[in-house]
Amino acid sequence: MGTELRSRRAVGLLVGGLCLTHAFAQHAPHTPAAPSAASTSHQDPKSAAEQKRGASTAPTHAPNPTLPPLLAFQHIQNGNAAAVQALAHRHDLPRPLPRPAGAGRYLCAVLVCCDVDVSMHELLGLRREDVFVVSAPGPFATAETLAALERTLLAERVPLLLVVGHADCRWLQPRKPDTVADAIDRRVDTAREQAARNQQPLPKTIVQLQRELLLASSEALQQAVREDTLRVFPAELDTRRGALLWHHQRADAMPLAPVK
Repeated sequence: MGTELRSRRAVGLLVGGLCLTHAFAQHAPHTPAAPSAASTSHQDPKSAAEQKRGASTAPTHAPNPTLPPLLAFQHIQNGNAAAVQALAHRHDLPRPLPRPAGAGRYLCAVLVCCDVDVSMHELLGLRREDVFVVSAPGPFATAETLAALERTLLAERVPLLLVVGHADCRWLQPRKPDTVADAIDRRVDTAREQAARNQQPLPKTIVQLQRELLLASSEALQQAVREDTLRVFPAELDTRRGALLWHHQRADAMPLAPVK
């Protein structure tokens, strides 16, 4: 009698528990199942974008590994234009522009005539530490100049090299007839002959010749130009206005480097 009563109580408790479980399942909130790999592979892009808005982690953006030469050229063109405008209105030179993404230690290198009595970095809208400056008469490239440029341009990932001369350079003045020609005179005489053949001004001819000499003398610089990690621009500086007159070919400033 006691055993039968205990059995009935156990069955009653079991049935009651099942009923409560069923009732809870009917009124419990529905939780959607996680989408499978097959369903997410054909997910609408718009809905995927909306889903990302509530992501717990912010997206990451990797910086440019290098600064493209053409972007560096546009940057210094903008800087020079701002400097020229400030000088024309007798204002102080503007503060340097923010460094573009991807720039290494130097934004550009400048081979400039040592007779230029201006701060090239200020005329380019840059900080002094952003420019690697090499001064030489003319500016005529020498073996030592080439070696310094090669080491710096390649090791520091410099995307831009400017070869800058000026019209009022004292090294370009004709020498007196009774003086003996030195090394500078001989190079100027050679450039003057080339300028006469090309029917163009001597300062323009010199910076163009020095650009070609640098590239012809360095396989490493040629390779950098072919890979479009370096561009070389000849320019003439108007020391009165602070403006740079560019003497490159139009193709050298195209978005894709020309194949030569």
